[in-house]
Amino acid sequence: MARDLNERDLQVLFKLVPELEALQKKGMVIEYMNILPPVANHYSRSLQEFEQRLKSLPDQDIRYLADMILQGEEGIGGLRPEFAEAFFVRAGQRLGEEMADSLRESYEEGGACG
Repeated sequence: MARDLNERDLQVLFKLVPELEALQKKGMVIEYMNILPPVANHYSRSLQEFEQRLKSLPDQDIRYLADMILQGEEGIGGLRPEFAEAFFVRAGQRLGEEMADSLRESYEEGGACG
């Protein structure tokens, strides 16, 4: 589901992509409608880099993203399967396998990236 990123969203995005915060301070306008797809598709050169970026997030931010996905507010349909699975694995490690399974189910049901 498309949305304008709020302040909380931007905080999470900047934790995942610290270089983006510096660009915003220089005047770049952030026009993303989701958090995870641009991190995976534009700022991570590889699956391993995406996984490293996810490791930087504290549990409360992983929870925030997971809740937003399950509420249909964070679109993950634009994630390639291996990147989506990397997030599900990280969420499972931090929040439990039941959460990871719910996220996988949400991804498999589909949903637009934005």
